[in-house]
Amino acid sequence: MTSHKSELVSIGKFAQKSGVTLRTLRYYDKIGLLKPCAYTESGHRLYNVEDFGKLQKILTLKFIGLSLEDISKIMNYDLNQGDLKRSLQIQKKIMKEKIYHIEAVIKSIDEAVHMLDNDKELNWNKFINIISIVNTDQKWMEQYENASNLKARIRIHELFSTNKRGWMKWFFNQLNIPSKASILELGCGNGELWQKNLDKIPEGWDITLTDFSPGMLQDTKNNLGINSKRFTFKIADVQNIPYEDNSFDVVIANHVLYHVSDVDKSLSEIYRVLKPKGYFYASTVGKNHMKEMREIVKKYNFKNITTDSFNITESFQLENGLLKLSKWFKDVKMKRYSDNLKLTAASPLIDYIFSMPGNTKTTFDKDKLESFAEYLQSEINKNGYIYITKDTGFFESRK
Repeated sequence: MTSHKSELVSIGKFAQKSGVTLRTLRYYDKIGLLKPCAYTESGHRLYNVEDFGKLQKILTLKFIGLSLEDISKIMNYDLNQGDLKRSLQIQKKIMKEKIYHIEAVIKSIDEAVHMLDNDKELNWNKFINIISIVNTDQKWMEQYENASNLKARIRIHELFSTNKRGWMKWFFNQLNIPSKASILELGCGNGELWQKNLDKIPEGWDITLTDFSPGMLQDTKNNLGINSKRFTFKIADVQNIPYEDNSFDVVIANHVLYHVSDVDKSLSEIYRVLKPKGYFYASTVGKNHMKEMREIVKKYNFKNITTDSFNITESFQLENGLLKLSKWFKDVKMKRYSDNLKLTAASPLIDYIFSMPGNTKTTFDKDKLESFAEYLQSEINKNGYIYITKDTGFFESRK
């Protein structure tokens, strides 16, 4: 450990300051969840300031509803323990999900109590509803992982992109939209496109944000805050858009089309809801996007790590998008975004790799992960960074 003796506290002091019992700390040590950072010559446990942060994370995840086994997986395989802000942001997101769940239970109970207070005939369906909501499997571990994965994918671009303007601001400025227009975004995700450009949205825009995931729509509302009143929200499938023909002046699909099972059906639906002469904007990636990262994984020869999820983009890429769009739209034009990554730290790349579908840190022991981190750091040391290609752009077309 690098901590100085003066920074260390005994297990008694650590328990007193943190409000947990000695028995709990000894048990966490026994199962490897929170090991002391050092020991006295006589073998007594010692803790430092960073251990308070680790304990906070353990207790918060326990409160959220994760088992000690799940928490152990998160703690043991998180090589980036020092990123306290990122960890707290993820904990906050999951805590909000838990609050939403509790509020739903309370609402159901209130409805049942209201019936009893008014001497109405008891509707047993209300009790069935309470049971159903209480027993809803929220899959907190899965939600934590999903939130962590999203943060990992966003974070690597925010930290190491050479184009500091950022994709969302650049893409927004490319949109050719009149001051008065009806706009539909398909697959809005967390609403970042609008959140980062709120000051540029004219009053005359009527914007509808859709996503297949109710959770994503809720995230969008939360991220937009009070500004969410300016938008309409609707759950929708790109392959079956729930709006009438000729409803929108502009349709936007920002990195969405390669996720759908039938691109052609999606384009037919977009064509249908778009007004005559309306604009359609579809962004995607090229076949070389993040290619060096895929080469690193292949070179290191990890049997349990895959980059196969990149293959899904082949259904709609910068290389074939023009041909697919030209079947439905006219005046199709493509524009690329100039950017790349220069990574000067290993842990964000590891987080990104393990955020990809099919990969999980639980298949590796800590020694293997540390070995991989050392390998990446040696690659960084050769030139001062690891260069990774970003190949992103969009198509503009008209009906």
